[in-house]
Amino acid sequence: MYNFHKKEAPLLGLQGSGGGLGFLADLSGYTGPGSSQGNPASDPYSLRDEEDGLYWIQPSGQSAYQVYMDNTRNGGGWVLCAKVCTATCQDHITTGSQRISGTTGPRTNDTQTHKFSDSWIQALRNGSSYSGSGSGSTAYWMEATGFNKNMFISTSATVDLQNSASNNNARTVVSTTFEGSMSDRNPNSGTRGFGDHHTSGGTYFAWGRHPEDGNNCGFREDSLGASDGYLWVK
Repeated sequence: MYNFHKKEAPLLGLQGSGGGLGFLADLSGYTGPGSSQGNPASDPYSLRDEEDGLYWIQPSGQSAYQVYMDNTRNGGGWVLCAKVCTATCQDHITTGSQRISGTTGPRTNDTQTHKFSDSWIQALRNGSSYSGSGSGSTAYWMEATGFNKNMFISTSATVDLQNSASNNNARTVVSTTFEGSMSDRNPNSGTRGFGDHHTSGGTYFAWGRHPEDGNNCGFREDSLGASDGYLWVK
């Protein structure tokens, strides 16, 4: 029998001006892992062949949340782990969670920054079956809606979205395409979290830039300025 929950084509345009992501998919007939709070999935990558939409995910040792998943773009299996908003400036530069209420994860149409804790995101990554293809494995995706740019980060990176990228060089090993050619931007103390804020001439960007200055909101790049965006993880 045909599974009407399997994806056929992306359904776009309902959520937010930046990502063009929507919840048109009807998931009511789906009963597999991730379909309910009592039946959460631990491996988001296992859901990559399902529709875009809301699923319950519970990494090992963590709480279960209903998350939004993009299963259409860049191989699918992506969990929305943060919506970054310049309106709430540097709220995303933290190891803790931000505005996570009850069991609801970040949504693409949030107007204030919403973010899972670093420990939850790392546990999600640790439990994922995604390994990518060799040195091009990119399990983290930063989508800057204001810049209209994408940046993919090495799967080898650890999740630390508050402290200097100089603590873990892999957080600055990035690509502009999924599983594409990687560029080692080298650690730099001003970049926080993932990426590179100042040596790429607008090619790459950073999760955060010099929070001690107090006015560097959202995703940042020296020549591009500030941007809202999403952090996807698989």
